[in-house]
Amino acid sequence: MGSEFSPEKIQQMKDEAHEEMKEILDELRRDAPKVVDTAAAAVGSALGGRALLTTRYFGGIAGLSAAGITSGGAAGPGGGAGAAVIVAFVAFLGTVFGYLIGKKRNAKETAALKKAIEKLYATEERLMENAEYYREELAEIKAYRDIFEQKVRS
Repeated sequence: MGSEFSPEKIQQMKDEAHEEMKEILDELRRDAPKVVDTAAAAVGSALGGRALLTTRYFGGIAGLSAAGITSGGAAGPGGGAGAAVIVAFVAFLGTVFGYLIGKKRNAKETAALKKAIEKLYATEERLMENAEYYREELAEIKAYRDIFEQKVRS
């Protein structure tokens, strides 16, 4: 696994990861705002109170329902239960995204999604070096990546 770090260093690393995720979502939001909002609601619902990146990113954005983002009961405290919820919810969202977005997706949005997916993979890979400190963040990044990949495929 990774190295041992002080609590201050761990917090600094998490803050950097949150900033990196914010930049990825900001960039995608310019080209596909509805996709980001829908994905954030889905991730917030699936992970509940453990959706740390989503909560920090959307904390100041009006108009997004915070019910799913702030409810801690959706995934429960167990990591295994949370993973099962994510898998089931992502599968369900594939159908929802297809219905909501339809075949009218444009090339700009698809390119933006693919770019965001690549950046999420890179962030995830970097955080995996010290995975024991990033369990919640990694689960959340994977949930976003899965939703965006499903959107590209639909």
